[in-house]
Amino acid sequence: MLDGTIYRGAEAEISVHSLNLQDNQYSKGQIWLENGYSGQLNSIQAGWAVHPRIYGDSVARFTIYWTRDGYGKTGCYNTQCPGFVVLSRNPRIGNKFSGSSVYGKTSFYFTLQISQDRSTGNWGLKIGNEVIGYWPKELFTELNKGAPLVRYGGNTFMSTAEISPPMGNGHFPVADFLKTAHFKNFLVIDTNYKRVNIEVKKLRQYADYFECFRVMYLGYRSASGMSFSYGGPGGRCGI
Repeated sequence: MLDGTIYRGAEAEISVHSLNLQDNQYSKGQIWLENGYSGQLNSIQAGWAVHPRIYGDSVARFTIYWTRDGYGKTGCYNTQCPGFVVLSRNPRIGNKFSGSSVYGKTSFYFTLQISQDRSTGNWGLKIGNEVIGYWPKELFTELNKGAPLVRYGGNTFMSTAEISPPMGNGHFPVADFLKTAHFKNFLVIDTNYKRVNIEVKKLRQYADYFECFRVMYLGYRSASGMSFSYGGPGGRCGI
């Protein structure tokens, strides 16, 4: 979403998936809150990631990231550099999840919230009802003013122009939650610091390589709120 509105946070229930990746690949399902452009981009990210280069395995783990200069000289994953302040005795950052979704059988979720505190301006991180910690507002040059861009979904990376790893659960999105990676009950925290559903007219669906990855907005359901599914097998994208 990028419509001139300033948001103070985002929240979603995110399905977690196991993937088998190579060392030069990663795949994520996460929330982004961003402000600024190009070399001035401020970005906070949190969700699950399979990232063999960081973790030494191909396991879905709770992963966070920040930058204030468009991935230039500042920022890092997790707590690899000064920045994110841990408050919880069980922060879970970098830890593997206690479960994972099984195709056609079960969906495993966690509830994630990133929100800007009205009084301090810091960006807090919660899993379920537990406060994990916060990014101090002083880390940022633009996000301290709020986030005009909120993104939900997945992204992948490969260090060479070869085969992209899968995204989500490795399957194209469908409406059946048991067979697809998805976000449900996704919402924003508005400029008045209230948790609200997103106006449908402000949603934008985007997938950069349709032959590899797709996204499907599923609308509002009483049991799952606003939801969407996403993902795909990857492959030789854009070649």
